[in-house]
Amino acid sequence: MNEIQSEPREVGTWERHFWFPIPSTAGGGVRHAFAGRRWEGEVAGTSACGSEAALAQPTEVDWICFPTCADCYSFLTGRTT
Repeated sequence: MNEIQSEPREVGTWERHFWFPIPSTAGGGVRHAFAGRRWEGEVAGTSACGSEAALAQPTEVDWICFPTCADCYSFLTGRTT
C-alpha cells in the first residue's frame, strides 16, 4: 500500500468523491478516489489517500481490471488500514 504523505483530513458529510482508474508505469493500475462529483477533464489531481496522479480518459478495461485503492477506501469510510 502507498504511504499517506498528506496531513490527515476529515471527510465532511457534504463532500463527494469519484473513483477513477490510474494506470501504473509498471503495468496495471489502481482506482483512486478524488474530491468532486465527477471527472471533468482535469489533467491531474490529488487522491483521497494523498497520491498525486495524472488523469486521462480511462478505458473500459481499466475500470474492470484495476482494484480499488485500499487507502482511499479506508479514508472515505473512516477506517484505518
